[in-house]
Amino acid sequence: MKKLVSLVLLHLILSQSYVFAQSSRLTGKVTDQDNVALPGVSILLSGSTTGTVTDADGNFVINAPGNGSLVFSFIGYQSQTVAINNRTSIDLKLIQESTSLGELVVVGYGTQKKTDVTGALSVVSTREFSQQPITRLDQVLQGRAAGVQVTQSNGAPGGDARVRVRGANSVLGNNDPLYVIDGFVGANYNLLNPADIESLQILKDAASTSIYGSRGANGVVIITTKKGAKGLKVNYEGQGSVSNVIKTFDILPAGEFAEIVNSRAIATGSNTPFTEAQIANFKQNGGTDWQDLVYRKGSGTQQQITVSGGNDKTSFLVSGNYVKQSGIVENSGFKRYVLRTNLNTQINKKLSMRLNLSGAKSMNHNTDGGGALIEALQWAPTTPAYGEDGQPTFADPIGSVSRSPLDQLYDKSNDIDRMNINAIGGLNWQLPIKGLSLDLQYAINYLNAQNKNFTGKRLSNNNPSASRYSSEQVTLQNTNALNYNTTIGNHSINAVAVLETQQFTDRNFQATATGLRFPQLGYDNIGGNSAATVVSGYSKWTLLSFLGRVNYAFRDKYLVTAAIRRDGSSKFSKDNRNSVFPSVALGWRLSEEEFIKNMNVFSNLKLRASWGMTGSQAINPYATLSPYNTTQMAFNNTAITAGVIQGNQGNKNLKWETTRQTDVGIEMEFLNGRLHVEADYFHKNTTDLLLNVALPNYAGGGTQVRNVGEIENKGFEFAIGGTPIESGKFAWETNLNFSTLKNQVLSLGGLPRLGTGTGAGGGMSITNEFMLKPGEPLGSYWGLNYLGTFKQADADAAALQGRVPGDPRYEDVNGDNAITTDDFQIVGRAFPKMTGGWNNTFTYSGLTLNVFFQGAFGLDKLNYTRAGAMSGSGEARQFLLTEIRDYYRPGNENSDIPAFTKTYQPFTQSSRFVENGSYVRLKNVSLSYNVPTSIFKDKATIRVFASVTNVLTFTKYTGPDPESSNVGSNTDTAMGIDRGSYPNAKVYTIGLNLGF
Repeated sequence: MKKLVSLVLLHLILSQSYVFAQSSRLTGKVTDQDNVALPGVSILLSGSTTGTVTDADGNFVINAPGNGSLVFSFIGYQSQTVAINNRTSIDLKLIQESTSLGELVVVGYGTQKKTDVTGALSVVSTREFSQQPITRLDQVLQGRAAGVQVTQSNGAPGGDARVRVRGANSVLGNNDPLYVIDGFVGANYNLLNPADIESLQILKDAASTSIYGSRGANGVVIITTKKGAKGLKVNYEGQGSVSNVIKTFDILPAGEFAEIVNSRAIATGSNTPFTEAQIANFKQNGGTDWQDLVYRKGSGTQQQITVSGGNDKTSFLVSGNYVKQSGIVENSGFKRYVLRTNLNTQINKKLSMRLNLSGAKSMNHNTDGGGALIEALQWAPTTPAYGEDGQPTFADPIGSVSRSPLDQLYDKSNDIDRMNINAIGGLNWQLPIKGLSLDLQYAINYLNAQNKNFTGKRLSNNNPSASRYSSEQVTLQNTNALNYNTTIGNHSINAVAVLETQQFTDRNFQATATGLRFPQLGYDNIGGNSAATVVSGYSKWTLLSFLGRVNYAFRDKYLVTAAIRRDGSSKFSKDNRNSVFPSVALGWRLSEEEFIKNMNVFSNLKLRASWGMTGSQAINPYATLSPYNTTQMAFNNTAITAGVIQGNQGNKNLKWETTRQTDVGIEMEFLNGRLHVEADYFHKNTTDLLLNVALPNYAGGGTQVRNVGEIENKGFEFAIGGTPIESGKFAWETNLNFSTLKNQVLSLGGLPRLGTGTGAGGGMSITNEFMLKPGEPLGSYWGLNYLGTFKQADADAAALQGRVPGDPRYEDVNGDNAITTDDFQIVGRAFPKMTGGWNNTFTYSGLTLNVFFQGAFGLDKLNYTRAGAMSGSGEARQFLLTEIRDYYRPGNENSDIPAFTKTYQPFTQSSRFVENGSYVRLKNVSLSYNVPTSIFKDKATIRVFASVTNVLTFTKYTGPDPESSNVGSNTDTAMGIDRGSYPNAKVYTIGLNLGF
């Protein structure tokens, strides 16, 4: 027996000696289908533990026998086994996985294979936006995920965007999704550089979001930033752009405007302002194009550099990003600086460490739009831009009663500066028990916000004013997660238990002053003033959370996920401080069943269903308490005395808004993964809605926050994508998604309706512009129903209201022959019923063409910009738009544009100016070329590209941009008003990408 063992050992030693004796040096390079080098590809000698990985340029070196085989594997690509056949060099192209079967996705406090996920989530691949000139995360999200609505409501550089996942759930609270970046919950996405994104997932149903408990009701966007890889790699990208306004209003030429003004004066018995000689002069020489003076050709630059590398144990990535953009409106612009460092190290086989540091600074200057864009459509084209003194004309004798568009541009400053510093450190320890690991993470986020405003002498009637607002916000987070993974026979279990704490502190200070003695110093010296107000504030809240989740799979085809989270928030009183948010989800991978396999149709077929609860802390930290406010009062005609009065009453019974959501979905893949389809139906109900309820005077008056309402969101989501054509050097990859949404208020706690407003109307609204009403969606416009003009046959009906034929006619709801606020009704709905996007990428050899469409349907917009230019009353005294040519007059008595009469009484808050806001936009067209790496001896990669953003817009909306709005993303009870809002621009970009 001993001899036999000795012979076997001798044979093995001789065999190994023979193998090593025959081994030789083998080199090569691994690229993708576009000849782009792939770093970090794992290369293993088949049947052994000998292996290596490719460097930053895709190159590798390995000692291997000539009769052996190499196994090449890389995440996201198909593994390949290649026989050496005594070669000394092997170059290989890895083929991208056409199926998502092995794709790992981040699901919150962990990862899962996409096929094992039982909840509804969308994955946005970096490939979908890497060919486009992206500067912000909202541009990444727009149109690329079903159920995610993104509206770039402020088209200014660095402007505001509205992001909604499956509708809106809250009235008082913010309906933005929760952003989680590298595990930090509640991150500020505006200061993220999109080029740093490694992966991006959107969690949509309660089974996915309940793990985030009281902050998951609006959906969760999870972002993981890039890490370094073995070897050194340097990448630089630079781009430059120019931009133009997409569209402007059609304004009457000066001569025709003067004729219209005279015709109106004659019809109303007034003196005509313009002589025939003046009109002739205007027709010959033209007048002032105020829109041309307000808008300009914008420009921009973006510079990005990334250095990454590492060895077998440690990797690093350092990136820097600089963005500078001048807006298409004069005297507006944006700058941003972002610096990131990600460090990962494997201390030993059981312990690893990570440290992510990022800093960002952004500066917005006059990006609010507003006054200048409004007055450009209200100042008469017959009024010169400048007076004889070279200064802007101070007053318009015939058009607007407000200051000149030029003063609106240059006699004020609105600057918003943000400085954000984020540090995330973590340790991961593989515990002695197999499959059990402990992850500890600590994070701190510091945000310094500065809002600075100045209004000069001309705009303020010689009473210049300024204000400074300063806020320091510090967020601390600690996450302790215990993960367990095991497989026992046909049973797979993945479990996580987490203890998490978070603390938020805000300290702010504001000073406002009027009558500045040195206005040339603007907001930097507000001490010299005639009157000033100083306000300071402090707030703090904490959150303590316990959560757990178990993912169970039997035979990789029967899937169950159960999760529960218990949150305790300092915002609520002791009795309501804690709440529990459970969820459960089921999945069935039918494609693993034999009767489906035998069909030879599906490479993946999965049914899934989920139910869960999430919450929202839609109150400020001290809403349960009754505050006291300072005031000033005069007693018995004496001097004013400062005092204290009680504010709105607190409510110690406040509790979380709770959203219950049900989701049913199906996932399908065909043609070995080349075609994938996903569909979902969801139903969300938010109860205990937090609302401001008016109190009677005997109870103290004012309002009190109460849990009284209910909102519903439901709809369908559909996504289809794949590679329809892949032949030789040509390939076409496409992804189409769309979603429907029905949002409605179910209850207001017994109230028939509740009005909300924005102030955006600038005096054009005589009551709240929006109304909350059961059966209607959020963002419902409140106004009069415009019926056109009184015709000759309606003379008697007009007379009952003191009107004549040609006057505007509104629906008299209560039949009292008087048009008042009692006749107001819902006249439009700003919430879109459907959104969608279609992304296409065509590749041929080194050329790549990307074409991206995006759209929104079934929504209305209240076009107050047009209303001001067509009201002929109030602030704007004349009609400026070319549509006035069709006004009601003898010979044109079928027109619904009112006549010039003495009894003319317009209401701009009416359906006349509620327009169809649906649109389809060719959002981006990009063409890039990858220069062959062989030119540079495989030492560098070069990509040149050109793109156009907002290429074409198909819409019936008459304003410059159907997306833009005066209302930001903080509320969904009021949205879609366009009152001089800053429009999105058409942007032309060229750029260069270098890799070493």
